[in-house]
Parts: sequence; C-alpha cells; structure tokens
Amino acid sequence: MQIIRKVLGDMKYIRLFLLNTLLFNSVLFNSILFSAPASAEETMWRYTVRPGDNLITLGKRHLINADDWTVLQRINRVQDPYRLPIGSVLRMPLALVKQTAANAEVIFVSGHAHWQQSATHWAPLQIGKLLGPGAVIVTKENSKVVIQFADGSTTNIVSNSTLSLDALSLYSGGAMVDTKLRLQKGQIETKANPKHIKGNQMQVITPSAIAAVRGTTFRVTADEEATTQETLDGRVGLNAAGQEVIVNQGFGSKAEQGKQPISPVVLLPAVDTTSLNAQYAALPVIFEVPQMKGAERWVARVATDAGFNQMVAEGEFNTNQLVFADVPDGQLYLNLRAKDGEGIVGYEAVHAFNVNARPFQPEIISPNADAIVREAQPTLQWQAVADAQQYKVEVASDATFNQLIETKQLDALSVQLEKPLTSGQYYWRVISLAKADDGQLEKGPALQVNAFSYKAAPVMPDISQLSVNVARNRVFVQMPPPLSGLSYHASLDNPFNHQVDVWQGADLANQFHFLLREYGQQTLYIRHVDSDGIASEPAIYAFDAQPE
Repeated sequence: MQIIRKVLGDMKYIRLFLLNTLLFNSVLFNSILFSAPASAEETMWRYTVRPGDNLITLGKRHLINADDWTVLQRINRVQDPYRLPIGSVLRMPLALVKQTAANAEVIFVSGHAHWQQSATHWAPLQIGKLLGPGAVIVTKENSKVVIQFADGSTTNIVSNSTLSLDALSLYSGGAMVDTKLRLQKGQIETKANPKHIKGNQMQVITPSAIAAVRGTTFRVTADEEATTQETLDGRVGLNAAGQEVIVNQGFGSKAEQGKQPISPVVLLPAVDTTSLNAQYAALPVIFEVPQMKGAERWVARVATDAGFNQMVAEGEFNTNQLVFADVPDGQLYLNLRAKDGEGIVGYEAVHAFNVNARPFQPEIISPNADAIVREAQPTLQWQAVADAQQYKVEVASDATFNQLIETKQLDALSVQLEKPLTSGQYYWRVISLAKADDGQLEKGPALQVNAFSYKAAPVMPDISQLSVNVARNRVFVQMPPPLSGLSYHASLDNPFNHQVDVWQGADLANQFHFLLREYGQQTLYIRHVDSDGIASEPAIYAFDAQPE
C-alpha cells in the first residue's frame, strides 16, 4: 500500500484509477454485446460550455459524485477549474454522469399493433402509451406505429415488424439521450436527433449488424439472414463482423449474417410515375411501372392519405406490373420504391390515383358478347351484386350509348325489351345502383358493354304452289325457289305406321325427290334455313301415297 500511495499521491487519485478501470470494463462490455468495439468517444458526453460554467458547478449539476470534477479537469487538460472558455467542448465519461431511464411515447397507431406488457401478456398499442426499456412492439399487415424518444427522434415501424426498446437512457436530466433499439425483423424508418443535440446517440441492433447514428434520417430492414440500411440524410455507421462502413446520404449497404458490410452503393432514384394511370373504374388496380436500370424488384404501399398512415394494401413485386386486387374507392396514394439486386431500396415516389369501382358492375349472363338473338324482344339477364339496391339497363344502337333505344331501372335480375328490334347490331350494359351516405342512389361504373346482333328467324315457306307427285316408288316435290340467303330443309313422317323422320334432306333447291319407303298417309315438313343453320317454323303438307 505504501508503494501505491507513493505512486498515486493520495485517495483522490485512487478514485480516478478505479473510475478509469470502470470505463475500460464498460467499453469491453459494449464490444461483446454489440459485436463491435466502442470507441472512447462513444463513452463520452460532449458538453458545450455556457456562460457561468466552471468545473465545480458542472460537477454538482451533472455528475453522480460532484467531486469527480477533477476527473473532467484531467481528461480535458483544464488548468483553471474556475475559468472555462465559453463555447469550448468538455468530454464527460458517461460512467460519471447522472443517468435515469427514459420513456418512448407512441404518437401514432394504425392497423394491428401490440406491445409486450409482460413475459406472457400482449396488449393493443394505443396513442399516448409510454413504453420503457425492454418493451417489444409487433406490427401486423397494413399497420404502422410511430414512437417518439426523449430527444424528439421518431421511428416509424412498418408492417410485419418486431422492435425491442433495449435501452432508453437520459443523462443529467435529459441533457443527453442514449437510445438502443433491436430490430428483430421487418423495417423501421427513423429520423434521429432532429434538434442536432451534440452527444445524443442512437443504435439499431439487428441479428446481423448495428447501425449507429447521431443526427440523420435512415431506414433499416432486417431478417435472420441479412440487414440492409439506406441513409436518406446525414450519415450512418453500419457495423458487422468487426468491420464498419460509413453510409453517407444517398447510399445504402448490406450485411449478411456473419459477414462484413458491403461497400456503400448509390441508392436507386425515385421512380418516374408520370405515366402511371390515375383513374380506375374497376378492380384490380394495375400499374405498369417504367423499366429502371438496376431495379430488380418493386416495393409498393397504398394508403388513403399522402402521409401513408392509413395503409390499405402493400406488396413486393418481382415484375414491373403491380397488381392490387382489392382497394377501397376514393382518393388513394401509391408509395413506390425500386429495390436493387442486393435488396437495397431506393428513394420513394408518391403517385395519387382515384378508384371508383363500387358498386361493382354486374356480370352479364345473356345475351353475352357477340351473341345472335332471334327474338325481336329478347330477355336480358345479369348476376346480382352485393350492396346494389337497383340496376339500370341501357340498350343502344351505338357503342357510345348516344342512340339509346331502351332504358330501364329495376331491382330484378332480368328484363324483356318492350320495343321490338329490327335486324342489326346492338349494345347493352347494366349499372349497379347503391345507396350513398346521403341516402341517394349512387351509380357504379359501366365499363363492361356487350354487343349482340338481332337477326330474325327465317319465315315459314309459302307452300301454296307446292306440288307433290308419286311415281315409281319415288316422291317428286316442286315449289317456288327459297327466299334470298335461305335454303330448304325437308323431312317426312309416316303417321299411319308411327314413323318419324322417315326421310330428311338439307340444302334443297326448289325441286327435289326421294325414295318412298312406306305407302299410305304421309306428312311432309318444309322449313327455310339461313346461313347460321337457324330454321323457320315448318310448313306442313299431307298427302296419300298408294301403289300404282
């Protein structure tokens, strides 16, 4: 002991020795916990001297042991503890500074999000909830949570993410804030230290890397295999496998499990959305995204607001065709980002579009597209639509429905036309009508238009000039030529012997003959047939055939 006291001088230096040993052990612990060595600066609070400050008052105000101002004097090589240059920076070891636990406040929640209240209990997350160190937040599909930390930093937790608040520390009553987050899976978007307070620290720890920041806007995405990080403003230190890379604004990096981070790469630019469709009257909503060099996938989210707080759909697509099968009506917003081969996501683009697909247009049953109807007053049929109170049916002679022939509004699923049609092509559509919020009937879209043709069935042949002769066991028939575009179809029955279709003939001219199979009473049926194979009602001629 005499040797130690001789070397150190007095007990004040013994305390200094022990404190330095504590600082060394703290640095060693951080190195093990975060898989990356912490520098001496990372264990220091950098305090800017203000008017009236001196080491003695600073010790009383900020240090756990006020007498440790002597440690500050040594570290900062201050000659006169009562005279400190205003604006100069003092380094204070965090191990000496007064520390309390901080809270993070939930300032926004949408969708389905929960937090771990205890080891076995989860509770829905609500705005205004204060979360302390150790809290775990989980978001589900189409969800978003925003939490705010003591220094004003905010973190957006997107869908399908799990985030733990590992450490939330206030030093010297809030003069410095230290935040450590653990992203187990998913993605967070963070704006750190918006007030640019010197000394404030934030770390995001993932299964494969650590992102250390002070004042910046950045994204981190993680799963069990890899971590990607993109810096939108400022700079981030990404550390993995004992190697750190500095990711500046406009760059991104990736660290796979057990591997060092890749060299930062330039973020892909925002997608050009000027060619994307902005109006949809039917689902699904489909976007054809322009090709972009370096883009291999597309990350898209759809929300009802431009801030993307109320999510309604999201997805990641490996082609430039984005398909959303079910989104609500109204003004919507698309957030679109391109992803490169490393999985690093580029800058976002926002595209506004409108959907007016409800109530859905009914599916037409008959007459379907390009059908030929033979009835002058055909019956139109369609399928029911949920939420539709009535249907509006329109029939026109032109595809633009400027020449309306008939229109009906009804609650049935079929209607027969009142006015007989003349031969030609027609167009028809059905529009769903549903009650709006004001109680009025609101029309749905009318995109599906079916065309059909009315072609009258052939008229029954005129047999007033028909002659039938039986000779040499054959029947010889003569009648006027068929009408233009038509031919004759004939068949013979033998009612005496109860025989049907004893003979049939198709595409017959005005004169034809056939073998008589049975004597006695005969019934001849003659029909007009058109080019579509549609036959008229038969003209019936009865005659008696006897042996010569």
